[in-house]
Amino acid sequence: MRNATVLTSNVEAFLGAVEALKKRSAGEEGMGLLWGLPGEGKSTTISYVTNTRGGVFLRARVTWTVTSMLRALMAELNLDGGRFRDPMIDQAIEELSRWPRPVFIDEADYLFRQTDMLDALRDIYDASKVPVILIGMEDIARKIRSNDRFNRFRRRITQWIEFKGLTLADTQLVARELCEVGVEDDLVERIHRETGGNIGHIVIALSLVEHFGKMNGIARVGNEHYGTRPISNANGSNLIRA
Repeated sequence: MRNATVLTSNVEAFLGAVEALKKRSAGEEGMGLLWGLPGEGKSTTISYVTNTRGGVFLRARVTWTVTSMLRALMAELNLDGGRFRDPMIDQAIEELSRWPRPVFIDEADYLFRQTDMLDALRDIYDASKVPVILIGMEDIARKIRSNDRFNRFRRRITQWIEFKGLTLADTQLVARELCEVGVEDDLVERIHRETGGNIGHIVIALSLVEHFGKMNGIARVGNEHYGTRPISNANGSNLIRA
C-alpha cells in the first residue's frame, strides 16, 4: 500500500473548516470541533494538516491536569514554561500572538473531565485569537451541546465537522491512490458495502486485495478473482489466502 493521505470528502470538509477559521472576520469566533467514530481517519487527517498547513498539535492524555496540559503546549511551542500556570498561559498567548497558527488537540474528550483545562485553553484562545480545533470521539459534540456547564465554550465553536463513513466515490479514490494493484469497480463496491465506509477497514481490505493480486500475478483484481474471500479482518481470522 502506498503511504499517502487521500483527500476524501471528509478531509476536504475539514480543510475547508480550518481555512474558514483562519480567514474569519474580526469579532467572529474561531474554535472548531471534529468528531467521529474510531477508524474514520481523524488522527491521520490532523497529522496531515499540521504537517502540510502548519499548526500546533497536542494529544490529550487521561492523566492531564491544567499544569501538564500547559507544559505540553510549552514544549510544542519550544518555550521553557515553568512551574506555574499563569506565566505559562502568558507565554503561550505571547508566542501565538506573535506567530499565529492553529492549535489542534486530539483526544479532546479528556479535557471535559476538568473544566479548569477548558478555561485555561479558552483564556489562551480569547487573548491570542488563533483557531483552536478539538478532535474527539463520536459523542463529544452531543456532550458539548447538551451540557450547560460548557455554554461559554460552546458558543466559541463555529465549525462543527463530523467524520462519517466514506462515500463510494471516496472509496474508489482511496483504492486508486493507495492500492498498488488495480481494483475493479465491482470489488470496490463490495469493499465499500461490507466495511460500511469506515476508512480504517477499507484500507485493511485493500491491503488484503493488494496482497492477493501480487501473490497471484493479477494486475487488476475484481470479484471474479477474489471470490468469496473475506473483505474485513474484524473477526481476527487469517484472511490472506492465495
